[in-house]
Amino acid sequence: MLPIQLADVRRAAENIADIACITPLKHSIHLSAKTQKNIYLKMETMQHTGAFKLRGAANVLKNLKDVHTVVTASSGNHGRAVAYVANQLGLKVIVCVTSLVPQNKIAAMEQLGAQVIVHGDNQDVTTLKAQQIAKEQEIPFISAFDDLDVIAGQGTIALEILQQRPEIDTIVTQLSGGGLAAGIALAAKALKPSIKIIGVTIEHGAAMLESMRAGRIVDVEEKPSIADALTGPIPPDNQYTFNICNTLIDDVVQVSDAQIKQAMVSALVDEKLVLEGGGAATIAMLLQREHDELLGENVALICSGDNVSIEKLVGFYQQG
Repeated sequence: MLPIQLADVRRAAENIADIACITPLKHSIHLSAKTQKNIYLKMETMQHTGAFKLRGAANVLKNLKDVHTVVTASSGNHGRAVAYVANQLGLKVIVCVTSLVPQNKIAAMEQLGAQVIVHGDNQDVTTLKAQQIAKEQEIPFISAFDDLDVIAGQGTIALEILQQRPEIDTIVTQLSGGGLAAGIALAAKALKPSIKIIGVTIEHGAAMLESMRAGRIVDVEEKPSIADALTGPIPPDNQYTFNICNTLIDDVVQVSDAQIKQAMVSALVDEKLVLEGGGAATIAMLLQREHDELLGENVALICSGDNVSIEKLVGFYQQG
């Protein structure tokens, strides 16, 4: 028995309707022609903060009662989402980040009124700092992924995909801490048991993949990556996402930084879509053509995270 059910995801959809938007499922002419399949892009970059994280943040914060301040740890997009929702609800937020988080993401959080604390060079250390602050100030700590309300919020993406295109037989999603993948897998398979869920992750330091291979949570070395949203270990006290992902995800594919750069440029040129590294990871998988056998005929890719500096993206384009 999974700790969260389809009914929880449906309630989340109602709960967040006034904050998160229903995003388009765009047909990709380029990727469809390349793969000879029907490829659709779930445009989570169109959320108000540029990433799917807004869904989970809205669900968890709206379920809190008698709270004035919250604290979280984030690689960027979750912190920005929590800051946005907190701003909407009149709450204060403290966001702890690692030294690996790009300055443009820190600036985006601060612009929304968040107090950003840079602490440590890996997510474990940063999370411990946030939890320490939560204990000292007696305020809620908001997990970026290992929280049932967060997972239910992210799962609303699957509700939309299968309402927009009931024929979708494969969903390709980013896999990091597992909040997104767990929510999508749970909701999608509850609605359509035959659907296939493929996770895409980084080449080095893929914590969830290594843990799934070992059958238990394992420690990994966190290394810099162009897909900074997909880095970071899985804490040993993980309660939910590992078990859900380990049970429901069908396949996991790793992509390199070079492949992700190629996908970011392809998204810009072919789709007129600005994606950061983590957001382009799903496109990177398709461009390699090494994993076509994993795909069905009607495929939805999660495209989430537009928090990349234009200078960096243009530099990748100029490099060819």
